[in-house]
Amino acid sequence: FPAQVEQVTVDVVVTDKKGEPVTGLKREDLEVYENGVPQAIVSFDAIEVAAAPAAKPAPRPKVSSNTSSERRRPGRTFVIFFDDIHLAPFTAQRAKAAVADFLRTAVREGDRVTLVAAGGGTWWTARMEAGRDEMIDLVKRLSGRAVPDTGRDRISDYEAMRIHVFRDEMVMNRVQRRLEAAGVMTATQQSQHVTGPRAVEDPLVTGRAAELYYGVAARNRITLEALERSLQALVDVQGRKSLVLVSDGFIFDPQIDLFKRLVDASRRANTAIYFVNSRGLEGLPLAMTAEFSAPLPQEDIGSAFAESFEATEGSESLAGDSGGFTVRNTNDLGSGFKRIADETRVYYLIGYNPTNAARDGTFRKIQVKVKGGKGIQIRARKGYYAPSAEQAALSTRPGDPVFQHALDSPYEVDDIPLRMTHFLREEASLLGRAHVLVAAEVDIRSLAFAEEEGRSMGALQFLMVAANRETGEFFRYDQKVDLKLPPPTKERLAHTWLPIVREFELVTGRYQAKIVVRDKATGRMGTVVHEFEVPDLGQFRVTTPVLSDVREETEDGRTGDRLAVLARREFAQGASLFCQLEVYGATRLEASGLPRVSMGYQVRRSDGALYTQDTPSIINPTPTGSLSRMIGFSLGDATPGDYEIVMRVKDELSGKSLELHEPFSVTAPPASAPAPSSE
Repeated sequence: FPAQVEQVTVDVVVTDKKGEPVTGLKREDLEVYENGVPQAIVSFDAIEVAAAPAAKPAPRPKVSSNTSSERRRPGRTFVIFFDDIHLAPFTAQRAKAAVADFLRTAVREGDRVTLVAAGGGTWWTARMEAGRDEMIDLVKRLSGRAVPDTGRDRISDYEAMRIHVFRDEMVMNRVQRRLEAAGVMTATQQSQHVTGPRAVEDPLVTGRAAELYYGVAARNRITLEALERSLQALVDVQGRKSLVLVSDGFIFDPQIDLFKRLVDASRRANTAIYFVNSRGLEGLPLAMTAEFSAPLPQEDIGSAFAESFEATEGSESLAGDSGGFTVRNTNDLGSGFKRIADETRVYYLIGYNPTNAARDGTFRKIQVKVKGGKGIQIRARKGYYAPSAEQAALSTRPGDPVFQHALDSPYEVDDIPLRMTHFLREEASLLGRAHVLVAAEVDIRSLAFAEEEGRSMGALQFLMVAANRETGEFFRYDQKVDLKLPPPTKERLAHTWLPIVREFELVTGRYQAKIVVRDKATGRMGTVVHEFEVPDLGQFRVTTPVLSDVREETEDGRTGDRLAVLARREFAQGASLFCQLEVYGATRLEASGLPRVSMGYQVRRSDGALYTQDTPSIINPTPTGSLSRMIGFSLGDATPGDYEIVMRVKDELSGKSLELHEPFSVTAPPASAPAPSSE
């Protein structure tokens, strides 16, 4: 059998001498080479993102799904990596303004933006333009955590690394001279007279360098590991991808292997890193100016100016080696972001089937040329790693990297169809938190089953996470579900899907819930994201209405007074549909201590036609003042199509009112099985 050949896709940016994108190229205008060998281009798309934002973002759905056509619409992917560990508070303000302006003016409908803070606390993905405003609000909450050292005994990160790791005598010498010139006495008192490469080690300097270096290395590892995780999440994402590193920069430390791993990760993800240096215009480092320091020794002035480059060498090398560029030495960071956006606005997406079909995991160099192109610049991925048997091995642990990458990805995976919604319930026993049910449903028709003893046997692994936008706090469940389905249950779940419901106790705020599901037998996966808000629990409010055509049974097998929680909003013609909610925060009468709340509803088709209604009536409270109402109506006369329940709830004592809109669809009843033949 011939070896399987997997198509390689390359996004190509072509600019002219002025840096403006070159449009109008065709497939025959481009050439692609792999390790110097010409390759046949089998797919070609010229991508040009609209120059102006869409006028109105689409509203978020009540139920999120990974199968909607809207989610398949192509767009660009941006990761804004806010390196708060290496950002000073005052430079962070300049950086935040530039990021917010980028989100307002440069992103387009269908783009995905992920905001990551290096120090943790922020990992938020939004589809533009619906998520633009809340993304900008989140940017405003970020802050820089690096405190510049302006003390007289200051040693730079680069100097600490060179002294502690390499015992660099020239660097040690210049530090000792600078400290002595500033009046900081060193142990040897000899270094100011040494101008050659030899220096007498000063234990105070080496000790101080060691202390600083351990902190520098720890901070760098935190940033680099978060960068690596961000890139790994983009490996399976199609289209143009950009990671924008917003930072004051960090040194290059050859002792940390993460630098090489990051370049490899950028190649695997086909993602360029763009470094936006938020330091702005630079001269001497702040600590070496007359405001904070004595005049420098004459021989050290050159090295002082070089410190600006030493301090950012690590971040600049990542940008250069990954195919991106650096925006530096400017206070106009917005123009740098515009340049990045322009580079992703017009590009060409080409694909080829490699002539080398070996699955050996080696790195293959890619070169793209424009026929007859002079005075133009081409940006494309520098290469890729061929697949290997080791990479294809299936991992079976719910906490493995495959799950983590799917969780971090800005896009949904639809190999297993999913849908998800949430239900805000009563306040938890821990005051200030609400009970929230997150309900997901899995299309079991996409799963692989083994038939044993008349049952369909299978296994699902899933990971469900709910993350708070403001605090970064997250809650998670991971579990394996063994399925042993008799034929009637399997047939029913093929229509209604398999429910997965988990309860969280959440404080007020905005949340993203995400579920990752994997079929253990095949490794196929599905993911879906659902956004929701937990409101102020002290206000007049209702729980999220539960729409269901199934009522839960009691322990003795009778029909109960609670509805089965469903994510689906499609119900068969002829079914009985119920809707249940509870009311909280209503004003109470002084005499009885009981509330007085009324509720009525209308059911309308999408064209506005009235299907059924119930006039407002008082909800009878329990002796403790609890308020709950269940409504129900038949769908026997409902023609297939889209409908909406409009409920109006009014606090008769305070005059406050709420209007709820709950959409649903009516489908044709499933065809009955043909009667068995009498022959």
